[in-house]
Amino acid sequence: MALLSYANLTRYILKVLDIRLRQRDVLGITLSSLAVSHVLSAGGVGGWVVTYNALRKRQVPHGLIFVAIAAQQFFNYAVLWFFFALALVWLVLARGQSIAGYVVGIVLIGLILWLTGYGVYLYNHRSRMRRRVTQLAHLANRVMRREVVHERHIDGWLDNLFAGMRRMTSHRGSFRTTTVLACGLWFFDMLCLYATFLAFDYPIGFGYLAVGYVVAYGIGTLAPTPGGLGAIEGILIALYVGFGVPSATAVAVVLVYRLINFWLPIPPGFIAYLVVKPGRRPIAEGEVEEAAAEVCEMAPPAVSSAEPAPPGDTA
Repeated sequence: MALLSYANLTRYILKVLDIRLRQRDVLGITLSSLAVSHVLSAGGVGGWVVTYNALRKRQVPHGLIFVAIAAQQFFNYAVLWFFFALALVWLVLARGQSIAGYVVGIVLIGLILWLTGYGVYLYNHRSRMRRRVTQLAHLANRVMRREVVHERHIDGWLDNLFAGMRRMTSHRGSFRTTTVLACGLWFFDMLCLYATFLAFDYPIGFGYLAVGYVVAYGIGTLAPTPGGLGAIEGILIALYVGFGVPSATAVAVVLVYRLINFWLPIPPGFIAYLVVKPGRRPIAEGEVEEAAAEVCEMAPPAVSSAEPAPPGDTA
């Protein structure tokens, strides 16, 4: 159910962006990107690359892919970090724990939120955003000593990005639906952990279950290991033992849960990868600019007559 919620979140965002894919295709892309991110990368970067290449293979414009991936990640982690903040307040006020033990996670999350806010600022000052992106691309090319980012494509990518963001912000109910689907991902995954506790004949209180879960994932997903491997397990065990769970039970439950949650999706994920075949292909000359023109010519989703239409691009 957690995987289906994640796939439906992706599919709904693509639908808002006027990208129609079958449920089977989205589920295959989701499963394959999850498997790759669990094995080959830290921070999910490998999974994002798989998603990007799979959607490019299906002729989705570059900028809309960036919007889809960014929106997917934003809603997933905005929900997680909201409950993470509530859990920290509970740990400090109700259990008298020191907030110093969580300072690294808080600082990292604060940094990510600052970067998000700066991205919103640049989105609302688009000429400045074009300059910043061009500067970053130039710096990346100088560091790598080759053209890893095609600077001539930047304007086309950003035009796609702006068009996609207009669709996301003008579509009625998009914020509510994406938030519900993101909650479904974490809720059903947490139910898997709860079922594992029950399998070991330990009916843990739901409050303790939820606090341990969101704190472990809120901090563990920032660890420099694929899928927070090692960090999430360690935090879960430490927190549940602190909540009174016998250490042997806590270790067994967490290891079995992570076997189901982390390792079990990998084999079917690589099978899905072979089916999806998200192979890279070179960008043809003028392709980005043509895609940007097509996206900008398409009408945005309808808005209610009671709501003003979104302002035009002032870039």
